[in-house]
Amino acid sequence: MTDTEPKRPGRPALLAATPSAERVGRWLRTLALLAGVLGLLVGLFALELVGRL
Repeated sequence: MTDTEPKRPGRPALLAATPSAERVGRWLRTLALLAGVLGLLVGLFALELVGRL
């Protein structure tokens, strides 16, 4: 929270800094997509190495 934002009385600073569930969901989807792409690339690389045997 910056100084320009109004402070919410009764809400702890840590809770105010916690991202919303929608934002966390977007990050999890992005990370899952990146993990899938990386897994696909590693799989294709392994398949190429096995194919060269």
